[in-house]
Amino acid sequence: MWDAIRELMEQFEEGIVVLDADGEIAVVNRAAREKLARREQGGGFGDCRVVRMGRARSVEVERQQLDEVASALPVVLSIRNRTKYLYISQAHEKVFGDGPESFYKNVRAFLERVHPDDYEPVREAFDSDLAGNPHQYRCQYQHASGEWRKMHVRVLPYQDPDSGDLLIASLVEDVTEVREGRKQQGERRLLGSAEFRAALGQWTEEWIGRPGSPLFAVAFIDLARFRVVNESFGYSEGDRILEEVSERIEQGLPGQALIASLGLDLFAVMVRPFEGREQAETAIRQVLLAISAPIEVGETTVRVMGRAGLAFPRNIECTADALLRDADAALQLAKQTREPLVVSNVNRAVKLQELAMLEFDLERALEQNEFFFEFQPVFDPNSGEVKLLEALVRWRHPRLGVISPTSFISLAEDTGLVLRLDMKGLERLAGQLEYWHSVEPAVADLPVSVNISGRHFPSFVMERQFHELLKKPAMKNSRIIFEITESVFVESNSRTAAALERLRAEGVAIWLDDFGEGYSSLRYLAHFPVDGIKISETFVKNCVQEEKSRVILSALLALARGLGVQMVVEGVENQRQFETLRDMGFEALQGYYLSKPLGVKEIRQLIESGVEEEKARPRSA
Repeated sequence: MWDAIRELMEQFEEGIVVLDADGEIAVVNRAAREKLARREQGGGFGDCRVVRMGRARSVEVERQQLDEVASALPVVLSIRNRTKYLYISQAHEKVFGDGPESFYKNVRAFLERVHPDDYEPVREAFDSDLAGNPHQYRCQYQHASGEWRKMHVRVLPYQDPDSGDLLIASLVEDVTEVREGRKQQGERRLLGSAEFRAALGQWTEEWIGRPGSPLFAVAFIDLARFRVVNESFGYSEGDRILEEVSERIEQGLPGQALIASLGLDLFAVMVRPFEGREQAETAIRQVLLAISAPIEVGETTVRVMGRAGLAFPRNIECTADALLRDADAALQLAKQTREPLVVSNVNRAVKLQELAMLEFDLERALEQNEFFFEFQPVFDPNSGEVKLLEALVRWRHPRLGVISPTSFISLAEDTGLVLRLDMKGLERLAGQLEYWHSVEPAVADLPVSVNISGRHFPSFVMERQFHELLKKPAMKNSRIIFEITESVFVESNSRTAAALERLRAEGVAIWLDDFGEGYSSLRYLAHFPVDGIKISETFVKNCVQEEKSRVILSALLALARGLGVQMVVEGVENQRQFETLRDMGFEALQGYYLSKPLGVKEIRQLIESGVEEEKARPRSA
């Protein structure tokens, strides 16, 4: 419980220090750390709020201490499990206008007073809490007085260290005055989802019913990896960054545009009039460019990158729902392909509508064990020897055939099912390793890497299940590598580092995947337990033609050797890249030029064929 409070306190600009019964510092949030760092020697706690705890000898005393800490936060703090609330802070009556009795009686009581326009997305968010995925959202909520207020909800699931149960800690803050203050400053009003849908319906009917009506466009704009920004700089700074981004969107659109906020990092816009589609595309691209301009956060700057899906009315049978589906499908493709803007068309809409159905199939697929692994080898470029295998998840869909992870991993992360997917994958990998140890010891002797979603961290809600699985003989007797991305390392978090050290104690090596794509990857190597790095294919694409790319690669190679960490370069796609990297001294290469991902039988054949007779020979894709 206290771990969750420590995490949640990081979200506030007010400096808060909690002292234990002996007068020692128990909790210090980010704002307090910054203030204490600037204080003069012996300057005390300055203007930080100090909360002193008594000595807990019973559950009731512990709750009183929790009240003391929660009273320092200007929001409602609640903690619940799957079936009931365990704690609700005293601020409940101040924020909601009545006591928490109905919440204690019914764990879903919060939903009963959410505005109808916001009910469905809030219900989905509320249910997704149990998947262990930290997130946040805003909604209209009815105060006990009958007034509709704007609430900002922040959620942090975490694992109870005693019982191992998943608990949900959440903060609810009334932000109505903040929103109203911005409206009075003359900004364009952000619509709610129901208002936006109604306006879109009117525009659509006008376009269909009046020949010659101006063309209009609908776009969904999503902020790529905004969760990482929140976790890096705290939710208070995240809110300020989000307000800056929303202002840029509003200012970048023409006068007749309508804008809706569909979530903290998702916007919908309608724009008209246009003489042609190119003008609409240009307008949205200009908005994306404005979003990406640097934003100052303290002494550093951040860039928030936007992605957009754009749709136009297609025919006289066009409906508002069809336009929204087209725009959303185009946005999903933009996220999958990492393109800044994708424009919907008829063929693409049909394909993406099919892919969108995958979301409804995911849970069934987990129950039916439709996921499996292929293994992509990593080679020594000088000897041709296979140095390790990377396990890559695939989905054998009963209707669509084999589907690559680019089509479903983002869906799994958005729905919170990625935690279960990772566990199912590790269980399947354990079974495969057990088979190899019994039948194919030459394969079993190779290290095997597997990608683990950053959504497990920093709270690592499934840590107990991970460690129980890692104790199985097949896993203990194998050389397992967890590949994680920089989203795990968004902040120098001691709890994250401790969790990674516990994994290493179980014999798991920790590798940083896509190294070089983030803005502060070098800091991660200095502060976190990392055994290896995989160089992003971004540096490989131009390593033959561009001297700068080779200079960067050489520097990264020297860095890895100096730190004593292993290195793999991925994305090798042709012979010239292979030869360039080999001649530069890299000792582990991966890519389709060397070998595509292989099935279990093909891996066995690869090992059995012997590396000596195929020394350094690239393998066809």
